[in-house]
Formats: sequence, structure tokens, C-alpha cells
Amino acid sequence: MFSGVYDAAGAMIVQMNRVNNISSNIANVGTVGFKKERINIKSWSRIWGEANAALPIPPNTKQAQDFINETKNSTPHMEKDYVDFSQGPMKHTGNTLDFSIECKGFFLVKTPNGIAYTRDGEFSINKDGILVQKGTGYPVIGENYFSNGNLIDVTGNHFVIREDGTVIVDKNNVDKIAVRDFKNYANLKKLHDTLFVPINNEQTVNVDNYRLANGYLEMSNVSIVKEMVNLIDAQRAFDRYQRVIDSLGNEIMGDVVKNISKVT
Repeated sequence: MFSGVYDAAGAMIVQMNRVNNISSNIANVGTVGFKKERINIKSWSRIWGEANAALPIPPNTKQAQDFINETKNSTPHMEKDYVDFSQGPMKHTGNTLDFSIECKGFFLVKTPNGIAYTRDGEFSINKDGILVQKGTGYPVIGENYFSNGNLIDVTGNHFVIREDGTVIVDKNNVDKIAVRDFKNYANLKKLHDTLFVPINNEQTVNVDNYRLANGYLEMSNVSIVKEMVNLIDAQRAFDRYQRVIDSLGNEIMGDVVKNISKVT
């Protein structure tokens, strides 16, 4: 009976995490380049199978019970959260410093802790004439950065950025906006809403023939309708598990009172 309480309590924790996750997605429905987050939930059958497979001794033995606590492990687990990198809708802004990547890949920006990667192409120019990401103020990295460390300087009478990323200032090619991609997006860690860094030694790969759409921004890939449906589902599931605990709690207390009366 107590294991049932543990199971229901574990399921409530999972649903609470779902609600937090969904709430974050909804809050960023209008954030440029935002990628929604999801969580994986481990089923009991999967937990049991993985635990048995990892045993250093044959399963289904008395010794195996020292390695697998069925009561504890049967509680639902939130395995991990993950980012959905599907492309968001394109929004026409008409702003000459707004860009979206019309393929896979990421813009690169220079943060105080190194290079970060983003789909947010809402740029501006700082007081030094350097092309920066508008929301963070971080400099946008061009191909020159990898050879001489220089940033994209658009100081001049006139500049334009072509769809292949080439930066032209006063009719001179001065740089090219860098775009990179990764083979395994599971090895990208979110720093905050739109910035990512690689982990587990994941290396960048070049993006051939990418095209930048000028005057467009890639918006959040969050669907407010789907998120609201998921939110209602998570809240209802939480309520169901709470009622299960209340029911089991009443039953447990009834047994306790009954046993006490027998003793007295």
C-alpha cells in the first residue's frame, strides 16, 4: 500500500516538472529563435529492464535484490529534459538587420565565456560599429574571427549583408557572417532562452550554401494551442494522482485505527 503512495507521489513530481516546462515554453512564445523544451519520462518496465541489464550477477536471484529496490525504482522518473530544435515560423519584419537562416545551422556570438550558438538573427550595431545580437549585445562572429580574431565592423558610409552572409562596407567585402551546425543536437546545452553551447566534445560542422533571409526572423517554435492542451493534461494528471494519495491515505489510517482498537 505504501508503495502505491510512493508511485503516486513520484508521478505528481513528474507532472509538476511538466507544468514548469510547459509554463516556460508559453512564456517564450514570442521570443525570437526560442526552441521549446520537453521531458522524457521513464516507465517502470524500462527502468526494470535497464537495471537488470546492468546487474553484475544473474537477475531474479536473492542477491539481485541488493542491487534493485523494486519499491523505490517503480516510482515514475523524469529521465531528462531535451530541446526540440524544429524550425519556427518565419516573420517578416522588413528590418535590414534582421536575418533568419533558411536551413539548418546556427549563428555564432561571442560571449564573455566563449562562443555560443543561436537561431536568433535579430542584430544591431553597437557604438563601436560592431555587428551584435540585439537582445544580448554579444558580437556576431564572422569568418575573419577564426583567422585574425577580428569582429564584424560595419563602420562606413554604407553597408549591406548579402544572402550568403557576405558583409560589404562601402563596396568592399570585409567579412562573412559565420554559420555552423552540429551532427548531434543532443549534445547542445541551453545557456538561456536562445543560446546554446556544445558539450561532450561535440564539434561544429560547416554549412554549405546556406542562405540568409534578410528582413525575416525565425520565431519561437512553440505552439500556444498545443502547450495549453499539454498544460491542462498535466494539471489533470496531477489532480488524479493527488486523489489516489488521498484515497490510499484514508485507507491506511483506517487500518491503523482498526489495529489500535484490537490492541486496546
